[in-house]
Amino acid sequence: MAATARPASTDDSIAPEPRLGTAFRKAGQDFYFNSWRLVPANLVWAVALGAVVVGAIVWLPAALLISVVAVPLAGIHRMAALIVREDGATFGDFIDGMRRRAGAALVAGVISIILAIVFWSNVILGLQIDNPVGWFLSATAAYAEVALAMVLVAFWPLLADPRREHLSGRRALVLAGLVCLARPGRMFILTLLIGALLVAATAILPAIALVGVSYVSLVATHYVLPLADNLESAAVTRVR
Repeated sequence: MAATARPASTDDSIAPEPRLGTAFRKAGQDFYFNSWRLVPANLVWAVALGAVVVGAIVWLPAALLISVVAVPLAGIHRMAALIVREDGATFGDFIDGMRRRAGAALVAGVISIILAIVFWSNVILGLQIDNPVGWFLSATAAYAEVALAMVLVAFWPLLADPRREHLSGRRALVLAGLVCLARPGRMFILTLLIGALLVAATAILPAIALVGVSYVSLVATHYVLPLADNLESAAVTRVR
C-alpha cells in the first residue's frame, strides 16, 4: 500500500546537514536494501525514455514527448524521499508519486527542456560569432545551463517529498533556488558528480536502465532534503 502524505514536520530536532560523501554512501546503502523496489521503477523510466527515442527515430516530432519521462522521474524521487525519511517505500509509492505529481512533473519537464535547448543554442551561437560579444553570450548561456541543472537536482527531491505535499510546483522551484543559493559550491559539485554518473551509466545501458536514475535520485534526496529542512527551520526561528 502506498504511504500516505504527511504534513511538514514541526519537530525542532533537525538532522544535521550531510556531507556530499555521506550522501553518496547512504544512497548506496539504501539502494542495496531497496533494490528490489527501485530497479523496477528505474526500468519503467528507462522504458518510457526508450519508447520516446524509438518514436523519434520513426517520426521525428515524437521527440517532443521527451518530457513524459519526467513523470516516472517524480515517482522515483517519491520513493527516494520516503526511504530517506525512513517512512518505508513500496512500488506502490512509485505509482502514487507519479499520480500525485504528474502535472507539475510534466510542466517542469517541458520548461526545463525548452530552457536547456535555448541555453545550448546560445552557447553555440556565441561561439560562432567569435568576438567579445559572442564570447559573453556563450559564457552567460553556459552559466545559465549549469544553474538550471543545479536547480533541477534540488527541485525533484523537494517536489516529491511527502512532507512537502502542500507545496505547488512553483513553490518547490523557489525553495530549490534557495537551496542552491545557500550552498552554491556544494550544489555545483553535487550536480557535476550526478551528471558524470549518469553519463557513465548511459555508456553501459543496463546500468542506466536498472540503477543509474534511482541511485542519483537517492544521492540528491539525501543531500537536498536535510539542507532544505535546515533552511526552513532557520527561517522559522528568525521569525519567532
